[in-house]
Amino acid sequence: MSAALLQDNEKYNELEDDRESCLHVLTWTALRFTNHTISGGGTSRFLRAFDEEYEDEEGVKGGDLKRGFLATREIPRVVKFDRRPQLDALIEELTETFAVRYEKPPSAEQINQLQRLRGKGITDEELGNDSVVLNYEKRMAFLKSPDWLVRTFARHLGADPWPLSDKARRQPIGTGSSKKRTREQGKLEVRVPSMKSQRRSDGSGSRSGS
Repeated sequence: MSAALLQDNEKYNELEDDRESCLHVLTWTALRFTNHTISGGGTSRFLRAFDEEYEDEEGVKGGDLKRGFLATREIPRVVKFDRRPQLDALIEELTETFAVRYEKPPSAEQINQLQRLRGKGITDEELGNDSVVLNYEKRMAFLKSPDWLVRTFARHLGADPWPLSDKARRQPIGTGSSKKRTREQGKLEVRVPSMKSQRRSDGSGSRSGS
């Protein structure tokens, strides 16, 4: 779930929230099942972001750590995955784009400065990411583009090199990282009594013998 949704119980789910969730699912899965530079020790520190919860006068919330990791770009800056440079690059690009949701919009002075540069004949292409305004607008446009996320995944998946034998490598984590996840799973099994029997099925999704 997006940091924005977790931080605001009144917020409606938007397309940008679903897309941000894709990054969080990818990051959690990669941290849990891929060798990386903080394997064995620091993984739990990052995984806490995906299970964070606290309660205030408005109810149960979370998302502060997710927002912080996006704003600081800490995960792609610190974590490098073993023999998977394209996974590094994908997470870095997605993080950079979704971080714009939690940044302050450009100030009036920054917008006026861009207009002055344009008035001098300097093109947007020449300014590129050196312009705070253009960089902000570009990333916001990506979030609203219908096919941006799919194209981004496809571009990185189509690039070399990806390991030919890419088995999951479960990473050790501290017990605290899974407490909330285990608790929520228990609540779900109480609400859905047939879940345990479904888990013992042949994998088709139906109960054995039915």
